[in-house]
Amino acid sequence: MSLLDKYKSRVQQLKTMFPRVVGRRITRFLLEYWLLFVVLALGLYVWVEVFRAALTDYLDSSVWVSRMVWLGKGEFQLFGYTVQYQLEGYSDYSFYYVHWGNNMLNGILPYCEEFGHIELEGVTNNNGLYIFPPLYALLYAAGVALNLDGYWGIGLLLAAFGYLTALPTYGIAKELSGNRHVGEAAALTYLLNPNVLYHIDFAWLNPSPFIFFFFLGFYFLVKNHRHLGTVSIVVAALFKQTAWFLGFPLVVYLLIRPRPMRRGDTQDTEDEEIEKEPETQKASQKVIVLLRRISSYFDLRGFAQSTLLVLIIVGIVMAPFIIAQGENVLFYMSLAAGGFPLESFTDPPGYGMPIRLQVLPVMAGMPELAQALDTLVYDKFLLTLGVVLFLGLMVIEPRPADHPRRYMRRLLYLTLLLMLWVHLTGPRGVFKYYFTLFAPFFSILSSTKMVTSKEETVGFSVSMLWLPIALSLLILLPDRNVYLAGVIIIFVGYVAADAVGAFWNVLTAPLRWLGRAVTTRLRPVRQRVAAWWRGVRPHHNMTVDNGPTESSEAPSE
Repeated sequence: MSLLDKYKSRVQQLKTMFPRVVGRRITRFLLEYWLLFVVLALGLYVWVEVFRAALTDYLDSSVWVSRMVWLGKGEFQLFGYTVQYQLEGYSDYSFYYVHWGNNMLNGILPYCEEFGHIELEGVTNNNGLYIFPPLYALLYAAGVALNLDGYWGIGLLLAAFGYLTALPTYGIAKELSGNRHVGEAAALTYLLNPNVLYHIDFAWLNPSPFIFFFFLGFYFLVKNHRHLGTVSIVVAALFKQTAWFLGFPLVVYLLIRPRPMRRGDTQDTEDEEIEKEPETQKASQKVIVLLRRISSYFDLRGFAQSTLLVLIIVGIVMAPFIIAQGENVLFYMSLAAGGFPLESFTDPPGYGMPIRLQVLPVMAGMPELAQALDTLVYDKFLLTLGVVLFLGLMVIEPRPADHPRRYMRRLLYLTLLLMLWVHLTGPRGVFKYYFTLFAPFFSILSSTKMVTSKEETVGFSVSMLWLPIALSLLILLPDRNVYLAGVIIIFVGYVAADAVGAFWNVLTAPLRWLGRAVTTRLRPVRQRVAAWWRGVRPHHNMTVDNGPTESSEAPSE
């Protein structure tokens, strides 16, 4: 056979094999991810319907600046009980986002007083200073540039980022648990989270871009793509100052080396070797040993490389604004870090004011405690204390090289506690829509084992389907003056996760016993169904235990 004939024969073999190989891979892919596709399709249907309702509500007004989301109290019946709720909704979308997007397209840069003034469609609007990093202004401009009737393109982009956050949520939960069903549950509960559906998909409020980029970045870190993770989290920080706190776990991840578990302690051996050295060399040897220990714990070279990458990204985004507007950029952005004391220690703040921790004792009729707490919050004492504490816990957290999932679960858990503390003790206060940040956290860390387990893998549990929704409702529904009490309950629950898990195990023990009993009773039926599915007719005296199935006839020799 000539070389040409061999080549033609090989090509023919490949043509024959290719469809089979591709078909098997596609089939395997669909069998593995079909449930995720169902979850994403269901979520897309819900998000589209909510967005349509929001669009109808938004376009109901003919004047762009007066379009706002309904706000106020309401009630509904649940199992014969009346449940009262209070949703927050504002005119931020038209009053700020549409205004700023049009000004960007008009060539007005954000860090000046002129940016807060616009005359659009016969309406004059003044909304003050733009105090955020520049990516939000660019996003609003992109939304207006879509040229959709009524400027609803910004809302479309915000909702798109909100929906797409389900993908890194799935990826993180799947990787940290080693179980794709945990990831599917996380994606489902995120997409159906009422706090996210209301504030992001219906009210079109703006946290979704930085939330998406943070969790995308954390997913890259879990997959050990440190540069992609760094870029994504830095992009999140260029949307909003809140995301700057999310840079702490990135710094710790980049700085701390994963170390193999070693038996014994080498420190004593090194100290003994130093003692054997002559007196003139002991000092230099101690310095060398100290530097060796530091380099074994901190990846200074890799951290320097990542820092350079961060500076390049920040420079590319910020340089045009700093060149054009100078010191105004940093000054305007610094205004977001400020706060203000309570005006009254006996009456709650007005509806348009953010809620702070000291409002709780005001509502409880404890003005002295409210005043003392107001000082601690306004002076940033509690905020600084918590940030230092949780950052320290991240730094000292062991990072064994052979348990990467356990370490990343722990790092995400400490990040959750840090951000809950920041929202509770921040001097500027919070609105309910700020807590959409925690929906992916709740969906990923949705069981005690995901928080406390020392194993590399975590199995699916029923709490993963209801706990994230319950935690979000604890924030969404209560009166705005008291809902921070629910946030405190969530914070304490996560801090005391071990105790909460033990209590829950005791509480649900009868249900687990009942489940095992039902499973035992149904096992023969399941085995017969499985045998029928495999095309094997079950024998009349097939055993029903967990061992191998045996027939009454002994096998022939």
